[in-house]
Amino acid sequence: MMIPKLDRSRLDWESGVRALVSTVAPLIVLASMGRLDLGIYASFSAFTGLYGRGEPYGRRWLTLLVAALSLFSCVVAGAWVQSIGEPYWIVTLGLLAVIAAGVLLTSILQWIPRGAIFFVFAFLGCSMKPLGEATLAEVVLVSSLSVGFAWVVGMSGFLLRLIPSVRDRLRPLNRTPARRIGAAWSRANVALIVISTLAALASMGVASVTGVAAHQYWSAVTVVAIFSGPAALVSFDRIGHRIVGTLVGVGVAAALLGGQSNQVYLICVIAACSFVTELVVAQHYGLALAFITPLALGATNLGLTQEWEALFVDRARETILGGLVCFVIVVLARKYFERRGYELPA
Repeated sequence: MMIPKLDRSRLDWESGVRALVSTVAPLIVLASMGRLDLGIYASFSAFTGLYGRGEPYGRRWLTLLVAALSLFSCVVAGAWVQSIGEPYWIVTLGLLAVIAAGVLLTSILQWIPRGAIFFVFAFLGCSMKPLGEATLAEVVLVSSLSVGFAWVVGMSGFLLRLIPSVRDRLRPLNRTPARRIGAAWSRANVALIVISTLAALASMGVASVTGVAAHQYWSAVTVVAIFSGPAALVSFDRIGHRIVGTLVGVGVAAALLGGQSNQVYLICVIAACSFVTELVVAQHYGLALAFITPLALGATNLGLTQEWEALFVDRARETILGGLVCFVIVVLARKYFERRGYELPA
């Protein structure tokens, strides 16, 4: 994975600040209440703030609202699945529904980030995390307040742009993709939904049977992250970025989080990584993963209930496993297109 020289003029400082505030403010409140065990639900809900990048506020409010409702549903549904004992058939149906929603909403709203990655991460992460002292009502409350706060933060730039001296320093909001409801149920999207679901379940199954790691859902998250759009089904690019970027990120996480961490330090790491991720992700996905990885690991261990070293190993193994599953699928898909003389989708 080559790391290009970043264009300073393209660094998205505004998105970085939005991600930092949306993610960290709820964690500070929960820490002050001694309830960081609820932090994972706030963190997943705060993904709302990642949507609407570059969109004018007359359009962004709807993008953020749909993202907020979707993430809230995924968090609460995941916690509910955990509360009833994680029945495999419900997890499977839930995963299919979440992937379908992510793919279809991406096609309709043309939003960034593309695909179902954050929805799947929220659903599977919450469905696999023991509730502990938390109740389902507390999850609903924390998630609803977090998505609402992230929506407000995402729209806050509207007020800043009313000040001429500030507006002139901010990036222009000129991303106005067409919204296409009728084109959502295309053959390409149906293929993406079916293949992504089967590949995610296969990767989790292999991880469970072989016992290579204890967090099987991370391999499914890897699959969905790689297959962010129909064209990714025949491309090796995102596989390389995801695997190499995540492995580098595991090394960064080991340096930042290894050993004995405390909650204040952990929140600071999450804050820094969320900011840097949004700063560079538009220019280089692989580089962003070096910071997404410690962010994800920190967010899933806010209660400091698991050994960091075991999490680092699991993350690396599950990423490689998910990447290998995607590699096999891409090879088969490319052969399918070649045998029938079809042009590979761009």
